[in-house]
Amino acid sequence: MKFLTLLLTLFLCHFNFSQTPQPTNGVLLSKQNNYRIIHVNIYVSPTKTIENGSVVVRNGRIESVETKSSDKTDLPIVDAHNGWIVASFIEVNSSLGIAQPEARPVPTASQNSSKKGPYYWNESIHPEINPSDLYVYNQSEIQNLQKMGFGLVLTHQNDGIAQGSGAIIKLGSKSTEQFEKVNFGGFYSFEKGVSQMEYPSSQVGSIALLRQAFYDAEWHGKYGKTPNLSLDALNQQTKQTSFFSVPDKYELFRALKIAKEFKRTFIYFGSGQEYSYGSVWDTLKQQVVIPINFPSAFEAKDPYLANQIDFSDLKQWELAPSNPFVLMQSKVPFIVSANGIKSSEEFWKNIHKALSRGWTVEDALRSLTTEPAKLIQVDADYGTIESGKWANFTLYSKNPFLFNAKVLESFHQGERTVFESLPELELRGEHTLNIAGVKYLLTISGSPERLEGKVKTLGPLVDTMTVSTDTLTADAFVSSTKNDVSIQFILKKDNESYLFSLKGVMNSRVNIMEGDGFGPTGKRITWTSYLSKKAELNTEEKNAWKVDTSSIGNLYYPNMPYGFKEKPKQETIIIENVTIWTNEQDGVIQNATLIVENGKIKSVYKFGESFVKPLNAKVIDGTGKHLTSGIIDEHSHIALSKGVNESGQANASEVRMGDCINPDDIDIYRQLSGGVTSAQLLHGSANPVGGQSALIKLKWGHLPEEFLIPNAPKFVKFALGENVKQANWGDYNTVRFPQTRMGVEQVYIDGFSRALAYHDALKKFEALSPKQIEKTGAQPPARDLELDAMYEIVSGERRITCHSYIQSEINMLMHVADSFGFNVNTFTHILEGYKLADKMKKHGAGCSTFADWWAYKYEVKDAIPQNASLLNEMGLVVAINSDDAEMGRRLNQEAGKVVKYGGATEEEAWKMVTLNPAKLLKIDQRTGSVKVGKDADLVLWTTNPLSIEAKVLYTLVDGEILFDREADYLLQKEIAAERARILAKMNDTNTDSEPKKPVVKKRKGHFHCNTIGEEKSEGTNEH
Repeated sequence: MKFLTLLLTLFLCHFNFSQTPQPTNGVLLSKQNNYRIIHVNIYVSPTKTIENGSVVVRNGRIESVETKSSDKTDLPIVDAHNGWIVASFIEVNSSLGIAQPEARPVPTASQNSSKKGPYYWNESIHPEINPSDLYVYNQSEIQNLQKMGFGLVLTHQNDGIAQGSGAIIKLGSKSTEQFEKVNFGGFYSFEKGVSQMEYPSSQVGSIALLRQAFYDAEWHGKYGKTPNLSLDALNQQTKQTSFFSVPDKYELFRALKIAKEFKRTFIYFGSGQEYSYGSVWDTLKQQVVIPINFPSAFEAKDPYLANQIDFSDLKQWELAPSNPFVLMQSKVPFIVSANGIKSSEEFWKNIHKALSRGWTVEDALRSLTTEPAKLIQVDADYGTIESGKWANFTLYSKNPFLFNAKVLESFHQGERTVFESLPELELRGEHTLNIAGVKYLLTISGSPERLEGKVKTLGPLVDTMTVSTDTLTADAFVSSTKNDVSIQFILKKDNESYLFSLKGVMNSRVNIMEGDGFGPTGKRITWTSYLSKKAELNTEEKNAWKVDTSSIGNLYYPNMPYGFKEKPKQETIIIENVTIWTNEQDGVIQNATLIVENGKIKSVYKFGESFVKPLNAKVIDGTGKHLTSGIIDEHSHIALSKGVNESGQANASEVRMGDCINPDDIDIYRQLSGGVTSAQLLHGSANPVGGQSALIKLKWGHLPEEFLIPNAPKFVKFALGENVKQANWGDYNTVRFPQTRMGVEQVYIDGFSRALAYHDALKKFEALSPKQIEKTGAQPPARDLELDAMYEIVSGERRITCHSYIQSEINMLMHVADSFGFNVNTFTHILEGYKLADKMKKHGAGCSTFADWWAYKYEVKDAIPQNASLLNEMGLVVAINSDDAEMGRRLNQEAGKVVKYGGATEEEAWKMVTLNPAKLLKIDQRTGSVKVGKDADLVLWTTNPLSIEAKVLYTLVDGEILFDREADYLLQKEIAAERARILAKMNDTNTDSEPKKPVVKKRKGHFHCNTIGEEKSEGTNEH
């Protein structure tokens, strides 16, 4: 009876009836997924290890994990020969088997989607994409992942903003059985992908589009009457695990804002630069998926080419392998991704490199197995080697986390994929060999992969021709395959050679070999041997890595030239005996003392007034120097990432420049060195209605959100003239309305009219009682971010800064504003302002202009350098702005030009770059002058700030010293030394074997009003 039961068990193990049947062409092949794996070391879980144990696999699942190795079993035996098995890794950021979609050819730019059917209006939003419909089996890609150690992959189509769902793929299965789960989660990014629609054309546009799509989905879920496959999918994905791709350094913070706004939780596919955020991880407990695809070294032996490498790229090359360790120390629940890695050798080299920085094997296992298994909700079946789970693991020749190990086999639900076999016998040691009654000593050494043998005679060598009593020795060739053994050797005596060729088998239980072969005369002979002495094997192998962080340089904030070693902090500062330009009733006061405390101007003392110095204050001698409030640039485009123009639509009021602050822009530091402390970051001039501006402090060394002035007044960019009607965009751009100056006016009237109607409909709905809503079936208007912003403008809550040149157009916009009952706050550029200063004063508009820019386009042919002075004399609030990163660091000299050309007083001119822009931006209650209680945004100059000889010694923002000229000199030397140190390390002979990438000089430029098409530009100043 027991025998029959055993037969039945073995029979059923070969067949799996858990799936629906399908026809088989021929005899059904049984699945070989029943084993006992013996002599194996096991990573049971990240925290548990078994040495020389056994794993029993029955019908694809792990039946038991045993602490002792036993070959007593009813199952086939797999001898691991002291190898290691590790639970299969799980990849969650992949496009395995999903081809990248191709962009459709279009003759002209498109405003509308080409998709037919109930889909979203914008092609970048396609959450309905199901990867199981696109998946194509790719054996080479699958085997490459298997050799790295992966067994499960979450794949998706990496295209667009709302990219669709994912599918969990089992790597070891046939193509028809690969899907573990379909329609899993949702995937998002800030890249528009292959869509040929004009909108979005910038990252601020991508963010606005995604926000609008989420609001549209919310409304559709409550009030939608007709199906929309895209919005239905978005709503479905809110209930599932969602992933957000943030491959650039600060995109994580942009995605976090969206998550907070919509009360969503995302898993973030990170940049590999998470280490650079510093202490933010103490409070930011977000799960991230970090790449292990570290940057390659540059081919930097040519000094001229090496000088072209960005310092930040050198720092990233050096510090990226420390990313896992830093996140582990900060207790961040991260997962590791092999996305972008091409081979198993590269994968393990990078794992070892990260371990050498202090990352632990336990944490590496956790991030590759148990954490991703929990994330994709398969931890009941995968992630550890425990009873009841699927037999998904990889067999290595050695511990892969410690040594350079070979991948021998990959097990997927018990099915074996063999990549490389090692000898299954342990032959090394001393064997007493008996050949036809003659004894020999056979010593076998070497590695299991390449055995080495030595033979020594222990008695007389008898041959039909010769009898020798001498002791003879020879090298022996020894090889084994499974239980079969081959031995060959040649003994030499007196120019005679005696060849022995033996073949046999070994019984590993009793360490006896026996077989037959041929002796020197060619006659068949029999032989036996027994293992008389086991080899003393050296198991202390050299690790593939050792922990060494001694040569790692400092992290800077930001991690680039002129960054701080520690994040800047507010200080108590005393500036003595200084000339202060107050911009208040006191005017310019001599030999004064100013005290800064807690980021504010605490007190100002005139010469002779007594005061008590605060303890532990930094004292600066201001003798012969001038102290002013910080310069405020009313019109700037620095510190922005991936686009300054959302040019896809005529009205882009829904986009927010504050969504894409780039704190790594070197122009921030350069402008601090020129005395700039605040700026309005404006949208460009590609649209009649541009995006919402961002009012910032130049908080060098801080994170993006810390740049934004808290509770700042709201502004938006408008534009007039050639740019907005695309007159200078070329023949390709003739689709977008408007194409004439008359059309520009209609865009404004249409936008304001729709905003008022939208707001009126919303108020009417809000006035209804629940019973009235139920009775009438009334529904609110769908949330419209564009109309929200337009209503803020028409209601006076959001103010306009308008790019303008021509007198007639300026009159037009004031007329439109008057007809809707609000004022245009600021006309910027306004080079014909002197022609209609009286009308602007009556309307209530201010001016932000250039000191002496003219003749750069036809629209400015009537510009004059006296413009600012004339407008000032008419009683308007006048500011001098830059609109240019280079001009922004010498705005003090631009103000000096107003004195030269127009005869303004020095104090009047200085107010044009300090207090007046603060008034235009409605922040003069906190900055723009030196007054007790205002923010400590201060600049110490070597001489009169309007002089071309004036240099900045210190720039303070909120009481933090963010530019120090003396420290700047030291930083220049330190940066040069740090660059040389990293280049020497990169060119070290120890890294010669690693692949190097060529040096490609990055194109550096600046955003201007008319910069178009920068969605994919890199962050730091690379436009």
